[in-house]
Amino acid sequence: MKLLFQKYKILIVLALGITIAFFGFKYLSKKKPEKKVTEENKNVFTVPEDVLRRHPLTYVGLKEVSQFEELALPGRITYDPESMAKVGSQVEARIKKVLVKEGDRVSQGSPLAILSSIQLGEVEAAYVKARASLDALKMQADRAKELFEMKVTSAKEYEFATMQYKTARTEVETTRIKLDNYGLTPSEIEGIERGIYVSSNLILRSPINGEVTERKAVLGQQITRAEELFTIANLSHLWVLLDVYEKDLGGVREGAQATIFPLGDEHSSVQIQGKVGYVGTVLDNVKRTAKLRIMVSNKGNKLKPGQTVTAKVAGLVVSTGGGKRKMIPLEAVHEIEGKFFVFIPHGEGSFEAVNVIVGDTIEDDIIILGGLPDGAEVVSKGSFVLKSEFLKF
Repeated sequence: MKLLFQKYKILIVLALGITIAFFGFKYLSKKKPEKKVTEENKNVFTVPEDVLRRHPLTYVGLKEVSQFEELALPGRITYDPESMAKVGSQVEARIKKVLVKEGDRVSQGSPLAILSSIQLGEVEAAYVKARASLDALKMQADRAKELFEMKVTSAKEYEFATMQYKTARTEVETTRIKLDNYGLTPSEIEGIERGIYVSSNLILRSPINGEVTERKAVLGQQITRAEELFTIANLSHLWVLLDVYEKDLGGVREGAQATIFPLGDEHSSVQIQGKVGYVGTVLDNVKRTAKLRIMVSNKGNKLKPGQTVTAKVAGLVVSTGGGKRKMIPLEAVHEIEGKFFVFIPHGEGSFEAVNVIVGDTIEDDIIILGGLPDGAEVVSKGSFVLKSEFLKF
């Protein structure tokens, strides 16, 4: 009887163990898929309605563009015409003193040379004479007006005096303009009017801030109005002029990225980034090339006007189908913890942060190499708001 009870007890323990194991397995089987779903949806989040009302979103799809390849183009560095000046005299003169040399930094209004001009002296003397005549004729005109109003003189005499005064005033204004064109400052002209500055010396001044890149002025030289004595240039911004062959011209467009480096040294540390600002519309009859213009910032004066360079310019490859690259606006992509994400709408205020592989940026767009399915729409404008909401989860 005791043995039978022990066997019965063992059977009960075994049955209980089997039951626990069965329900435990069933429970674990149900919980595992739930964990998987949670992992798959961990990048899905919901944005409150009031946030979406305050920050309207814009949705865009993938756009396909032709691929790009790098074109190695020869070229040279030149001045930016908007940041340079050729300086010469507006009057025949002799160079009395040269005040600067090549490489000197100058500011707008800085003296470059002192010129001695007989012609300038003659104009200054004419100005002094015209001013004196004007003062005398003004007194006569005022007196003629008084006499005419008193009916002492005739209208003809009054009109004649007034005409003489106006003629003298015109002569003064014309002569003053000549002095201004010759390069005299307002204070120097005022000094002539007051009788404290009459000199045949003319100070040649720089019209811009920059560097003296060329000096042709020589002490004692007799010069004419046609001669260029100095070149002043602001070298902080330069132009790169490249030659692109006719066969490649159709693939290059304004805004294309470019890397400039000294000719024959692609591995040089002197590499400057820029963008194509202009694609020439006229071909050279001999070389069959057009000009590309790139404006670059010349920090540290690494590039020199006249220097020969090579530039790698992104050019379009005319292709179709699989050869095209997929792009979306740059503002739609956000870097989070070293990875790049875009936000895809799921409806009813729900969004998913999708990890994507990105390539180069082209103007305001970025190439998507992977991670984003075809036909997907992403949030462009307003995506920074979604990034903030996503980081809260």
